[in-house]
This record gives sequence, C-alpha cells and structure tokens, in this order.
Amino acid sequence: MGNPVRLTAGFTQDATYQPLGQIGVPDPFFYAYYEDDFLPYNAALYTATASGGSIAATATKGSGGRILFTTAATAASYPTIQLPVASFQYTATKKLAYLCRLQIDNITNDTFIAGLIDTTTTPFTTITDGIYFLKAAASTNIVVTVVTGSVVIGTVTLSGLLTANTDIDLGFTVDRLGNILIYAGNNLIGQQRQNTDILGPTGKILASSLTGTMTAVLLNPTISIGNGATAAAITGNADFMYAAQER
Repeated sequence: MGNPVRLTAGFTQDATYQPLGQIGVPDPFFYAYYEDDFLPYNAALYTATASGGSIAATATKGSGGRILFTTAATAASYPTIQLPVASFQYTATKKLAYLCRLQIDNITNDTFIAGLIDTTTTPFTTITDGIYFLKAAASTNIVVTVVTGSVVIGTVTLSGLLTANTDIDLGFTVDRLGNILIYAGNNLIGQQRQNTDILGPTGKILASSLTGTMTAVLLNPTISIGNGATAAAITGNADFMYAAQER
C-alpha cells in the first residue's frame, strides 16, 4: 500500500465561479444522495410494509450491519422497505445511481425486487415507474427492468449469478447520455473485488434496448424480498442500500 495522497489546497467538483468553488472540500450538494449501511438499522427512517402476513424488516446480527426480511408461511408474502417519500428522479444529462447488497435463502423459490421505483406497498404487482432488479419465483435469473407509465421500455436478463445464503451486489448507473450501466455479482464493493461474476469492466449496458422515454416520476429506493408462490416462511437479508442523483 502506498502513502496517502495529500492535497493541501483540497479539492472540489465546483467551478471557480460557483459559491463553493474556492472552498477546498467536496461540494456536499453536488449530488443528492441517500446511504444506509444498516449499522444500526433505524426502522423509523423507513416505511416498512408487511404484505401477506410477513414480518416487516428487522435488525439482525451480521458483519457490516444487516436487516432481516421474514415472510409468513403463506404464498405471496413479502416485507418491503422504502423511504417515507420518493425523492430521486431521472433527468436527462444528469447521472442517477442505485446500489444494494442482499442475499436470499432459496434461489429458486424466493423473489426479490431492488432498485428505484414509485412508492408502493405492493411492488410485485403494481410498479408503474422505475429501474429495478427483479428475481421472480421459479426462476434463478435476475431481470433488470425499466418501466415508464406501466409500460416496460427495456429489460436485460442476468443468469447464473445467485447462490443461496450468499451476498450479491446489485447496482446501476445512468450516465449523462442516458446509458444504463448494470452491475451485478459478488464482492463488487470493497477492497477484495473479484473479476468473476462481474458484467464486464464497465457493467452491462441496457440503454440500447430502451424503446421509450425514461420515466421522470419521483422514485424511491426499495428492497422487497418474498416467497413467491411458496406457502412457506423464508428469510433474506440486506447489508446496505444507496441512491444518488446529480444536481
């Protein structure tokens, strides 16, 4: 490991003519962002719903801070967490991002949704706008879906990435040109990054498959884990969630 870089004058994203352009610290308002490492999990910060008799997300022990999702022993049971209000929005020429780490206990029967979607208590049936990762029941694939006004304008299917009770990192970035770069795999965040299971050095581009205009609706960072059609209690957990948009 090398020595730290020392920038004695500091650094900033701002131009010299902007209000913070002469201050040598990063502009905290250049991006609007949300981050939670669930260390500890503060349930009061979220709207947590428990559909189908599930138990809303709860704090649980685990390295780096974890929250536990537990369903009821009835089909179509899924706890969901979202922020109290939707606060992220795609704007052309502005960057947008989402990231989470989660795991499920059965890669065939379990379901999950993770991403930026409209505020809803029933994400598996009524997503009208958003960009999200969907793992459906009776499938081991993850389908990245972009939907505007209830119309799907693009999808891409990711195969062979899930292992039971094993973390998977799921993220996307929308660049200034509107390209959606998808990232999915194990250990994509942190020092010990792996080259296996990663979708290329800059992720997988979804934008080429878009057939409509990206939604401008306000979106909400979301994780929901369910049991699909299986009438059995299942569990999953999440390590962190993040969202950001460029101002």
